[in-house]
Amino acid sequence: MNRINWKAIMPHALAVVIFFVVALIYCKPALEGKVLQQHDVTQWKGMAQNSFQSKEKTGHFPLWSNGMFSGMPAYQITGISENPISVGYLGDIFLVGLPKPVGVFFLACLCFYFLTQVLSINAYIGIISALGYTYATYNPIILAAGHDTKMNAIAYLPAIIASLILIYDKKYLAGTALTALFTSLLLGANHLQITYYGFIIILFMSVAFAVKCIKEKETPHLLKSAGLAIMAASLGIMVNAVTLITTYEYAKKSIRGGSVLADSTTNVTKTGLSKDYALSYSVYKTEPLVMMFPRFYGGSSNQLELAQEKSAAIAALQNMPADLGQQLQGYLQFYWGGIDGVGTSGPPYAGAIICFLALMGLVMVDKKYTYWMAAAMVFTLLLSWGKYLEGFNIAMLKYLPMYDKFRAPSMILVVPTFLMSMLAALTLNTITKEANPSILWEKYKKGLWVVGGVFAIAALVYFTADFSNSSDKMLLDQISKISDATQRAQLEAPVKSFVEGLRSDRKTLAMNDMLRTLLFCLVAALAVFAVIKQKIKPLYAIIAIGVFAMIDVFGINTKYLNENNYQDAAEYENNFTPSPADLQILKDTSYYRVLNVSQGISAAFNGGALSSYFHKSVGGYHPAKLSIYQDLIERQLYKFPNCLPVLNMLNTKYIIVPDQQNGQPMVQQNPEALGAAWLVKSLQFKETPAAIMDELSSFNPSETAVLYQKDQGAIGAIQYDSTASIQLVKAENDQMSYASNAATNQFAVFSEVFYDAGWKAYVDEKETPIFQTNYVLRGIQVPAGKHNIQFRFEPASYSVGLKAAMGSSAIIWLLLLWAAAGAIRKPKKA
Repeated sequence: MNRINWKAIMPHALAVVIFFVVALIYCKPALEGKVLQQHDVTQWKGMAQNSFQSKEKTGHFPLWSNGMFSGMPAYQITGISENPISVGYLGDIFLVGLPKPVGVFFLACLCFYFLTQVLSINAYIGIISALGYTYATYNPIILAAGHDTKMNAIAYLPAIIASLILIYDKKYLAGTALTALFTSLLLGANHLQITYYGFIIILFMSVAFAVKCIKEKETPHLLKSAGLAIMAASLGIMVNAVTLITTYEYAKKSIRGGSVLADSTTNVTKTGLSKDYALSYSVYKTEPLVMMFPRFYGGSSNQLELAQEKSAAIAALQNMPADLGQQLQGYLQFYWGGIDGVGTSGPPYAGAIICFLALMGLVMVDKKYTYWMAAAMVFTLLLSWGKYLEGFNIAMLKYLPMYDKFRAPSMILVVPTFLMSMLAALTLNTITKEANPSILWEKYKKGLWVVGGVFAIAALVYFTADFSNSSDKMLLDQISKISDATQRAQLEAPVKSFVEGLRSDRKTLAMNDMLRTLLFCLVAALAVFAVIKQKIKPLYAIIAIGVFAMIDVFGINTKYLNENNYQDAAEYENNFTPSPADLQILKDTSYYRVLNVSQGISAAFNGGALSSYFHKSVGGYHPAKLSIYQDLIERQLYKFPNCLPVLNMLNTKYIIVPDQQNGQPMVQQNPEALGAAWLVKSLQFKETPAAIMDELSSFNPSETAVLYQKDQGAIGAIQYDSTASIQLVKAENDQMSYASNAATNQFAVFSEVFYDAGWKAYVDEKETPIFQTNYVLRGIQVPAGKHNIQFRFEPASYSVGLKAAMGSSAIIWLLLLWAAAGAIRKPKKA
């Protein structure tokens, strides 16, 4: 016991306690049995329910889901891999059983604190910088929205950077083991876009490390580090081989891989996302100022950012006729940034004090950090501008590997947020460790010029901007186009007053936050000044900066994630209570699909996942639908109700529509739904996908099947037998069984989505080819006689990936045990 250095351990123990307590206080409702109202999580539960029901029935998670879009790979929804020795279980241990979102806040603090200790930063500085990174406003915002996987990835990001630094610092064994572990956990969070951004950070850091090694003639160390880092990253990647290989395979067949029917009206091209779609959610060039001045661009699109009694726009609404005020209520939006039209839930605010310290750090911190960190921040800021720096970003979509598979350029602001938090910690550590006050004083003065430059840019924008968004301009344009001069005159004055009120409110928000940020920066500047001039001890300055930094960020965070975002668990479960229409349909235990258009046809395919909680749905929600199914939605199903042939072939037996009397969902039965499978009288062959799609508008799917011309030679002659039959015998997610009986060769069409990366068909256990039929369905040739027909979903990508995942998991466990044993032995040798 005498060998334990309790004095050294105490700061780390204190860190854990503080992280735990802060998370508990901020997420207090979670401890009272309440749950976050997360729209995206609610949607996910609807998406995943079919898979969980299948697991209850079969004992294992299915690879295919029948819940949405008439069928799609289930692992694109649940992301669950049956790897019994996965190191991913360590992620659960790090969360120490804490409820959501307490656990992920605690985890993010731990990971960033680990980074600060690898960088040999004072433990108390590590605590406040970890809190600053974790509670940067973007993180509570995305948790409120339900982006759990994104937040998990953000939490692990500092840990993988720290692990690589260990390798670069010649702590080879520990660095290799932990790089492998945290690579696997980062990828296991299953948010590939944040993971991609993490690798951008790693690229800049690694280039800087390589340059340093070359300059210092440490080529052996460089080669050894590179080899170990690549090996460790490869192991971590392979732990997630199931997800990565199947996703890579699926991506080529999803809208992220393009569409064969792509044209100027679609969100995709022939090979991937369209330019406009990929660059949506771009921010103005000066909009990253919100990382330092939170509501400089109005804050959120969907909530009041000013108190009602202080809002000029609300005052204008109250002073106009009630009916006009109600019509204009939807235009009451304070956000006026680049994400116009689609809006934002709030600003990616990094904190005034964090930004102040980071900007100071550009001239105060060792150049081995600042060069690559500044370069990475500039690069990612350029990417965040998206369509507002179109030439550069189109080039990036073209040349940056895999970048065109993602959208929402604004999301990349997580990179400068992370780097500023890291740089702020290094700055404060430099200030407290520098032995020469005169050198520190000169750097401090230069740092103030950098901070002043940012304030000058903000002031320039403030005095030159018009504080308008597209909704304002559209509203004024609508009024100016009113042909009736009397009506136009009656509306013009109150509408202009309302729009001017909005501009005034936005200007007020910008000025208030500039002053607010200035005050917090002054607190930090005075604390740093006092340390440099040796007026106070560094620890007191650290505590003061930490306290004010938390007052700063939580003052903003509580506007976007607070007790109002929680609800009782029982109330939350009401989301999954079937409506009378659902209950009516569920009485039918046969095999069929449901289309819910009670909220409109667009909502059925872009947010209708809750229907999948109860039914096998034609609609649903997923950001990367199968490309052929998205084509069907856009070219046929959006024509509802004028798409009966397609609804019939999808076995759409029930349609939920709004009751014209009360607007409540009601059920309409479609007696022409074709069931699970049927035999057709004739085949039509078309050369192109467009020709097949056009044919679906008017054909009779019960009699005719439409196929590609290229398949004609592989399909033998058929002779329709009116007495022939085909029936569904068993319907499971990964296996469908049918029985057929015919006097002659037939062609059978199945109301199941065609997906050739795993589905195989067998007639009496002999494999037979599956033909893409009616653009989205499966069809096979059925020989004469009685036969058992089976479809089995057996993707080789899954089985190969699972073997790779288990093998790499075993190696990582061995590396971790080896590193742990080495860490235990070292003190004994000392």
